Amino acid sequence: MKKRVIQYLILFLIFSVASPYSLKAQDTLHVLFLGNSYTAVNNLPLMVKNMAAAAGITINAVQNAPGGHTVENHLSNTNTLIQIRKGIWDYVVIQEQSQIPTIDHYRYNSMYPSLLQLKDSILRYNACTQIVTYMTWGRRFGGQQCDGSGTYCSPDFRDFNHMQDSLRIAYIQISDSMNVQCAPVGVSWQQVINDTTLILHQGDNSHPNLNGSYLAACTLFSSILKQKTTGISYTAGLPASLAAYFQTISDQTVFSNNNEWNLAIYQPIADFTTSITGHIATFSNESVTYTSYSPTYQWHFGDGDSSMLQEPVHTYGSPGTYVVRLIVSTCSMQDTIQKTILVAPTSIDAQPIFSFFPNPTSDFVEVRIQSNNNIVFPQTLELKIINTQGQLVQKEKYVLSTPPYSVRINIRHLPAGLYYVIVGNKSHPLLIAR
Repeated sequence: MKKRVIQYLILFLIFSVASPYSLKAQDTLHVLFLGNSYTAVNNLPLMVKNMAAAAGITINAVQNAPGGHTVENHLSNTNTLIQIRKGIWDYVVIQEQSQIPTIDHYRYNSMYPSLLQLKDSILRYNACTQIVTYMTWGRRFGGQQCDGSGTYCSPDFRDFNHMQDSLRIAYIQISDSMNVQCAPVGVSWQQVINDTTLILHQGDNSHPNLNGSYLAACTLFSSILKQKTTGISYTAGLPASLAAYFQTISDQTVFSNNNEWNLAIYQPIADFTTSITGHIATFSNESVTYTSYSPTYQWHFGDGDSSMLQEPVHTYGSPGTYVVRLIVSTCSMQDTIQKTILVAPTSIDAQPIFSFFPNPTSDFVEVRIQSNNNIVFPQTLELKIINTQGQLVQKEKYVLSTPPYSVRINIRHLPAGLYYVIVGNKSHPLLIAR
């Protein structure tokens, strides 16, 4: 792939694109960074904090990043343990020592079990803390990575990309296994290195220079806040066009592969299905929530009633259409869904109530229909009048379309006596007196 020269970066158009994810507003976001010199060089946490400030977001960024520290070292690091026990952290960003993930022995016997143990410790003090693994980058020219004694080594990586691919696999595997988010800093680096002549490493071909740290800050910012960096004014002293380029690459990396990085893993997704029998609605909660959290549910049934149960059963007072809303909350995040349901009229709901006036009568009888919203009009009404011998003496049919729902029947021609008016399957006595 032909690399573009840095002078062309001025052509990048700065624009702002809304992110599909958003962090619930709060006064201050508390973020703890645990790592080593890859985190400490150029004060990466401060860069993330300054970038957030330029976007109007306040971050309390604290780091513990002793040189050469592994995740296993952090398990017994006094300062790390003190910080974790504060239990105030919205996010904890964890960076493994740069070579460990590429050496199978340490990947599986140190990095993975230590990350799991560290996660348990963090969640013990705050079950709402969101953990992000910080994927680092390969050495500039690859090469074989070994421990101090040379006992355990990585493959002899032929170049940066070869080593970066190994790091990518390691971080994705453990992030998926732990069910946590991954900040793909190393992949952002890979995009820039393969696309330009820019150098992101220091002279030791390992640590980041200012370019590399700024690119890392962009990727971490988006991973934490679920917002794009494009258009943010903070440049860390870099030329504006260069900072804009790094922002663009970072945004492309994070948001074009957000499923791979588990970007929305902490975000609840509200959903439900409904089964209706008569006036009784049974709600099945189909929401997806992060397994380490205890979600809360708020149901609004559309008739003024509500419930906090996970799967409520609700009885509606009358048929009709109702807008049901479910709000699912996990810690600082929530999602809402609403659906319209139909509670159909039952045979009981649709049965009109009839009354007769006057009764006794001589010349006519008015049949009044007491209706409610459960009866669907227009409706055909058929009446039969029979005598005490069961003989049909009169039959009438009416179409009821507008209120008042009543009909007037002339019965002057009928002799005095006791009769019955039949409506549907119900019989009503009627006395005709002369």
